Amino acid sequence: MQINKMKFGKIKKVLLGAGLSSLLAASMSSQAHTPMNKVPNFDEFSEWVHDWEKFDTLYANEALDVLDMHLHPGSYDKLGPKGKEFVKSVFPIDLPDSLKIPLLRFFSSFQLNPYGAFIGIKNECRRAAANNCILFATYAPETWGIEPNEDLLGYLDDDRNTFNDMPFFYGLASINVADWDRDKVSNLSNLEAALSHPRIVGIKLAFAHTLTPFDDPRYFDIYKLAQKYNKPVYHHVGTSPLRKVSEFEEDQLPFVMRTFDPMYLEEAVKQFPQVKFILGHAGNDANHEGYSKIEEVFYLAEKYENAYIEISALGSERNDPNGEIMDGVLKRAKNSNILNKVIYGSDGPGSPGKTKSYKELVLESMQRVDLSFDEAQQVMAGNARRIFGIPAPSQN
Repeated sequence: MQINKMKFGKIKKVLLGAGLSSLLAASMSSQAHTPMNKVPNFDEFSEWVHDWEKFDTLYANEALDVLDMHLHPGSYDKLGPKGKEFVKSVFPIDLPDSLKIPLLRFFSSFQLNPYGAFIGIKNECRRAAANNCILFATYAPETWGIEPNEDLLGYLDDDRNTFNDMPFFYGLASINVADWDRDKVSNLSNLEAALSHPRIVGIKLAFAHTLTPFDDPRYFDIYKLAQKYNKPVYHHVGTSPLRKVSEFEEDQLPFVMRTFDPMYLEEAVKQFPQVKFILGHAGNDANHEGYSKIEEVFYLAEKYENAYIEISALGSERNDPNGEIMDGVLKRAKNSNILNKVIYGSDGPGSPGKTKSYKELVLESMQRVDLSFDEAQQVMAGNARRIFGIPAPSQN
């Protein structure tokens, strides 16, 4: 449906006048746990960002190539019950659900649509000067919900998936691990079909969201498929923003730890040396409960050739207001000589402008720890292009 600018201008005034723009920060996607701290200026958002519009990321006075490996498409209706309750709870105005829910549906139709007008994912990625982005499928029925492989493939096959005559979006497929003993064969078949697609470049798993133990060998067949198709495996590592450890009983903690502590992933990393394991969020303590797993992530990345570190959400204003956590991660990676294993992602889209502003926070951290241009380029795109096999943009 074509949206005229006059109509959207009225929508902007309503959003600003009612303060509802803060909702856009806390709506659907795993960036939702990074709330907005200021009202955005919606006049900055044109309806579409065109290929001819040039955006650059400068570092040391040179233009960086940027590949954002962590974007979540979706919609309000695809969220799980915990996700829906969360986005409703952060709604800034006391309204009945009969009003909140239609507004959430409306916002997500722009914000979490890869090809949505104004604040859609592609528009936001282009404004962040990304040359490519990776979209995630998601199977977390209780928390962030289900964004199935079939929908992801639809985004990748869409005629609008282009930038300068090359694909813009690539994807990480996922798998439903619920009712595993009953549905294992069919779910693995679904994943394998997705892995056959030329723009699917890896697998995304979120065991912290699904309460699935890293060390349970019943799930190792997923890694066998990854090995067969030579696809990296991205694991959410660290706690889930929608599952606080404090919500569990003490006798449940040993099991819960197995779903987010990367040390329980070590056996899989050892058993599948040909599979690249990407440790998401660098083991971030999402709820600031004292469960940071950054040290364990570095243990694995420094010990095993096939273990990598991804830094999305870690350096957000909410999680790391002074930049100390991101500084520490980048400095240690530099001192340990493993910057070639650190991968940039934003965990977007988040609120309008957050895909760009997160990138800027990471670049500021790189400057503080004195990364060279070549080192910054590795993290911001080079490592991801090498690991996922995504070609660099044309220099023409």
